Amino acid sequence: MHFKKELKIKYKINKISEIDTAHLSEFYKKTFYQRYKSLTNNWRWWYRVGYNEHEPIILTLDNKVIGQAAYIPTSLNILGNKIPAIWFVDYAILPEYMGRGLGKFLCEEWMKICPNQMAICSPYSLRVLKKFGWEENLSTQRLVKPINIFKFLPIIKTLKLNFLDKTIRYFVKKKYSNNILIKPFGITNNFNVINNSFKLKKCEKKNDLAQIIRDEKWLYWRLMECPYKKDIFFFELNNNFAIVHIFLVKKIKKLHVLYTYYTEEFQENELLLQIINWSLNNNIDLVWAVDRKKDLANIFPKILNKPTQYACWSSDKKIFEILKKGLSDFHGIDSDNDTSLYIE
Repeated sequence: MHFKKELKIKYKINKISEIDTAHLSEFYKKTFYQRYKSLTNNWRWWYRVGYNEHEPIILTLDNKVIGQAAYIPTSLNILGNKIPAIWFVDYAILPEYMGRGLGKFLCEEWMKICPNQMAICSPYSLRVLKKFGWEENLSTQRLVKPINIFKFLPIIKTLKLNFLDKTIRYFVKKKYSNNILIKPFGITNNFNVINNSFKLKKCEKKNDLAQIIRDEKWLYWRLMECPYKKDIFFFELNNNFAIVHIFLVKKIKKLHVLYTYYTEEFQENELLLQIINWSLNNNIDLVWAVDRKKDLANIFPKILNKPTQYACWSSDKKIFEILKKGLSDFHGIDSDNDTSLYIE
C-alpha cells in the first residue's frame, strides 16, 4: 500500500496529447532510437488517435517522460459479433527507472482502456503481460526469404562484391523463368480498387477464431494516411491481390508482404511466387511476410521461419478462450508488425 501511494504522489499518468513534443522526442530517442523521428512526428497516425475516446498513456515525473504504454485500436468479429479491441504497442520505461515497479503500474493503467487486448510481444513485454494473466499463441509464422544472402554477411557487405549479388540472382531466376511477370501499382490512385477487393473478403459469421475487421475506415487510415504510403504498392493477379511495403534500411532493400487476398490456397502460392520473381528482377534483398499456414516452405525456407509472439487477454472469459486460439486472418499489415521494422 505504501508503494502504491508513493507512485500516485511522485508519478503522473498523462494522455499522449498532453505531452510537449520536445519531451516526447527526448523519450523516444532513448527508447525507440531507430524510429524516434517518425514517432515524434507521426504518433497520431502510429497509434490511430481519434478512432475512440482513449489515447496512449504516458508516465511522467516532474514533466519528464519516463514511460509509455501505447495502443492501436481495432475491431474484431467474434462469432458474428463486432467487439472493440486494442493492440498493445511501444511499451517502454526509461532504463534508469526500471526495477521500481513502474512497468507493472503503467501496464495496470493501460489495461483499463479496453476489455479485449492483443499484442505481438518482445520477450520483455511478454514477461510483464503474463503476470496479468495474458496467454500466448504461436500459430502464426514470420516468413523470410533472403534473395541475396551475401548482403547479410558483414565481410561481404564491407567488400561490396556486387558480382556475387548478380550471380545469385542469375541462378535463382532460373527457378522462376517460366513465371508471368507482374508489376506493382502505387496505392494513391488505386485505393478504390483495393477497397473493393477488401469488400470481397467479408468476415465469416461462423468461425471459431477471431477475425480482424478491416473496413473502409480502417483501410484508409492504414494506407492513405500512412506517412510512408509512397512506399506501399499493390500487386494483382487473376483477381487475387497483395499489398506490399518496399523500403531501404541499412543498404538492404526489403519487401514486406502486408496482406494477401486469394480465392484458393494454391493461388496464394502463385501470387507469392510472382512477387518473388518480381523481387529478383528489381534488386530486392529480402522478402518478408506473416502467415498462419505452414506449407509455404517452397517459397520461404522453413529453417528461417519463426513464430510470432502473439499474446492476448480479455475480461470476458468466452472471448478470452477464443482469442487464445489466435487470429484466423492475421497479416503483416496488422498491429505494428510492419511499421516497427521500419527504420529511418
